[in-house]
Amino acid sequence: MKKKNPIIAFFSSREGILAIFVAICFIIMCFTTNLVGSMYVFLRDLSYLIVGGLALMMVILLGEIDISSGTVLGLIGFCVFTLIQMGVPLPLCMLVAVLVGMLNSFIVGIITVRFRVPSMIVSLALVKLHIGLFALLPNAGYVSNIDPAITAVGTASVGSIPIMLFVSLALLALFCWLMKYTPYGRKVYAVGGSKESAVLAGINANKITLITYLVSGALLGITAMMYWLPKTQVQPSSCSGMEMYFLPIAVVGGINIMGGSGRPIGILVAGILIALLQRAAYLFDLGTQWMYLSYGIIVLIAVYSMFVDISFLKKKKAVGGDRA
Repeated sequence: MKKKNPIIAFFSSREGILAIFVAICFIIMCFTTNLVGSMYVFLRDLSYLIVGGLALMMVILLGEIDISSGTVLGLIGFCVFTLIQMGVPLPLCMLVAVLVGMLNSFIVGIITVRFRVPSMIVSLALVKLHIGLFALLPNAGYVSNIDPAITAVGTASVGSIPIMLFVSLALLALFCWLMKYTPYGRKVYAVGGSKESAVLAGINANKITLITYLVSGALLGITAMMYWLPKTQVQPSSCSGMEMYFLPIAVVGGINIMGGSGRPIGILVAGILIALLQRAAYLFDLGTQWMYLSYGIIVLIAVYSMFVDISFLKKKKAVGGDRA
């Protein structure tokens, strides 16, 4: 049987159709706004959106959710930049960011696995815990007077391309390989597709779930560093609701909200779309209300397309069969 051209195969897929739509939106914005003049900011935002989207992707592939992925960025920011103000070297602070993210996700994972509490309930409880904690932190967690040398690390670029974007794309490539070519990736799809079948196949579903939450937490730690490093001050409460950036990226990017299918490459395309919406809200002076409204609409459309038979989006699906 003749193998289908990979380029044709991509652009006839769900992600390819989305990529065409995003490309059209990008061109329209280039001609109607100053998007080209603010390209650096657009790409900087895209950097942390990609990594945050990957973090949610890993959890959703299991058929779980982590809505504390927004507020934990504020907690990580406070911990890291407090240490920086105390003179702790930046590389060590980056490690702390990853560890705090992993600890937060591990709490969600272990309670979900051991006590059978739905991950949405557990992560919602952590959101409330984070918000309450922010008010109890010194100066409500506000950290200012950050050393310009630290900020310079976050704003480093090659021309108008942030260094952070290269890091994000490298992580994206890593997860494309991880999820398609490694036993771990296949096990994640299997657990998300059917936990019972995965267990019967000899997979330790609880172990895979916990490992995946830890991986997601590490990605959230990296996301937090990408988000906070370019800034001159940290205000943890400002991260409330940021999960509504990452969740649409994962769902619109083709990750099945029920788990078991989806490809990491869709995170890149959906991340560009969300970054475009962010820029549009600012450049057209629309306000955040229109931005969140658009997020809600595209998530509803994305979920609708997953469960309704739309001929040009119809694909053969199997457990682990929709992978990049």
